[in-house]
Amino acid sequence: MQLPHTLSTPDYQLQYRPDLQLLILRWLRPLSLPDMQASCRQLLALALECQCAHWLLDGRREGPLNLPVTQWLTEEFFPEAVRSLAPHPLFLAALRSPARLQQLSSDTTVAPAVHRALAPEQPYHTAVFLTEAEALAWLTAQPH
Repeated sequence: MQLPHTLSTPDYQLQYRPDLQLLILRWLRPLSLPDMQASCRQLLALALECQCAHWLLDGRREGPLNLPVTQWLTEEFFPEAVRSLAPHPLFLAALRSPARLQQLSSDTTVAPAVHRALAPEQPYHTAVFLTEAEALAWLTAQPH
């Protein structure tokens, strides 16, 4: 079954950009863990279909950082995506709001999990950005 290259739901928008060879997932509101998992399953399915391992993850409208979601992404989903997309390395550009970045310095519950997710020893490459232009520039500069 071929997936559409653009998918919109009330919770998220998913788009493959063949011109840039990247996927964009925009969360449109705060999501529960099951809803986040559903959006990520769609992302991985489209990534496999398009053989695309360069992702822009736009969480600017997602609300505060959420510990269970962060742990699931770091411990389960991103490692699964790395295995599934091998031998292509996974590159993640994370768009964040200023409020979410501030939360990293003030919320001792979620900050360690986020720092672990961004650590260089992870099996994927990631960087955090405040603007889409910076995120796209970083992603398109990564090897394909």
